[in-house]
Amino acid sequence: MKRVTINALVDIGCLISFIPSLITGLVLYFFLPSGGGRGGSWVTWMGITRHDWVLYHDISSFAFAALLIIHLLLHGRFFRHIGKTLMYEGKEPDDNLA
Repeated sequence: MKRVTINALVDIGCLISFIPSLITGLVLYFFLPSGGGRGGSWVTWMGITRHDWVLYHDISSFAFAALLIIHLLLHGRFFRHIGKTLMYEGKEPDDNLA
């Protein structure tokens, strides 16, 4: 498989795993905040317990983190050369450095 195709699939996977992580995080923050007292994990929103919302959030967040690490590893060459790119931005590189 081409490197561009792999990058595209990883990026799409990042987006797909980020969206449920964001939604479940917002639900937990706004509708099911922690500190509900005794039995707080059994509070429900849309028929789903807080415990399950946390589980879905954790799974999608770990998937997003794993794909993000893969994304960064695939762009390792970019990060290795970013210093040279930023240093010579707007300047003509010397013939000795090329």
